Amino acid sequence: MAASASTMASQLKSSFASSLRRTHVSPKGISGSPFRILPSRRTSSFTIKAIQSEKPTYQVIQPINGDPFIGSLETPITSSPLIAWFLSNLPAYRTAVNPLLRGVEVGLAHGYLLVGPFVKTGPLRDTPYHGTAGTLAAGGLVVILSIVLTIYGVASFKEGEPSTAPTLTLTGRTKKPDELQTAEGWAKFTGGFFFGGISGVIWAYFLLYVLDLPYYFK
Repeated sequence: MAASASTMASQLKSSFASSLRRTHVSPKGISGSPFRILPSRRTSSFTIKAIQSEKPTYQVIQPINGDPFIGSLETPITSSPLIAWFLSNLPAYRTAVNPLLRGVEVGLAHGYLLVGPFVKTGPLRDTPYHGTAGTLAAGGLVVILSIVLTIYGVASFKEGEPSTAPTLTLTGRTKKPDELQTAEGWAKFTGGFFFGGISGVIWAYFLLYVLDLPYYFK
């Protein structure tokens, strides 16, 4: 009876020790109680894939003519027919018009519009001479701008050289080189700007103080 009890005790002891060895590991080189190894957990992973839309998308902004090397973009503003029509009618882009007439047009607009700010914000705005002083100041600014245009033309263009303007449009259409991008053409533009600017200043003074029209800027 005692022998069988000791046999059963030894079997239980051996099974307990074996199970302990399976669930505990004694670290090498570290003195201490063994720690238990937890069972590894399986991690689930998933992949996100982009699905192409059934409806084709339209790019609002894209390189002009599909060529990114041109350095210009087509947008609903810059490529609209209304904006293209407006820009093509500015004096700077009407290449078929003589540079002299283009300068006169630009000068008339600037000279006419410069009188009002000088009259209302000039140093003599609270004196009876504010109209004359503002008109003379506007004329002086037109003279300064004409000198600046002359300096730019001398520094940028040489006599006898062909036009530096491109002969191709952005759409690939050939065009005649702009005469404005030459020394002679720029000289015509500068002369026209001076004449038109002084004429615009005189016309504004005539409307404000000779005809005495009921304008606010007086």
